[in-house]
Amino acid sequence: MAKRQSAGGIQARHDERRKKRIKEQKMRRIAFFSFLALIAVLIVMFFTPLFNIKNVEISGNNRISDEEITSTVGEIEGKNLFSYRKGKIKNRLYKLAYVEKVLVRKKAFPPAITIDIKERVPAFQAEYAGGFTVADKSGRVLEQTSEKLEGVPTLTGVLISSAKEGDAVVFKDTEAQKIIMSCIENMEKAGIIADITVMSFEDMTNITFNYQNRLDVICGTHIDFQRKLALFKEAVNSNKLTENSRGTINLSTTGKAIYTP
Repeated sequence: MAKRQSAGGIQARHDERRKKRIKEQKMRRIAFFSFLALIAVLIVMFFTPLFNIKNVEISGNNRISDEEITSTVGEIEGKNLFSYRKGKIKNRLYKLAYVEKVLVRKKAFPPAITIDIKERVPAFQAEYAGGFTVADKSGRVLEQTSEKLEGVPTLTGVLISSAKEGDAVVFKDTEAQKIIMSCIENMEKAGIIADITVMSFEDMTNITFNYQNRLDVICGTHIDFQRKLALFKEAVNSNKLTENSRGTINLSTTGKAIYTP
């Protein structure tokens, strides 16, 4: 009886080992053919024209033309979609002064590259080198123009010593620059800078600006400038003024916004 059990146990172990070998052989075959399939897929993806870029889609740009973007990026169409690096596109586009942020995506069907641009917004322009320097709220120079840009506030009463596109503008009076940029930042935060036509810093004790070509605003000094702008917005949005109201708003008196038609 013991011999039968021993023989039965040996046979069972033999069968178990046999099943294990068969299973391992199947797994090896599956792994081998999976590897071949992967190689075939990679060959199709990287070494055939099936996934060559057919189109470049650009969005979000307003001041930067499509032509300038495609020229900066270089030839993309016809390149392999999967081997072309998105970082290469971003690095080139960030060299454009107006570009604040770039989002690049790849589309497989049909093979295409999409480029979404977020542009920097001009916050002011000032006379420089016979023309005008245009900069954003941080003072980054966006472009040089021979004539004023429509819809961009003009800064007066400042002298610029350096204005290289893509770099920070440099005023001759560095202390005044800190005050001016702080005022511009507060105007941008208040959401009124797009409606300002002229900002005058000719007299730093009597800062003024013109709003929508209809209201002259007297601010006094830069002290409490954020609070003064809050008073200005409150006055503009009050029932006392309409969209057609013209005149002067004096913010230089502490805690008051005095409107004079």
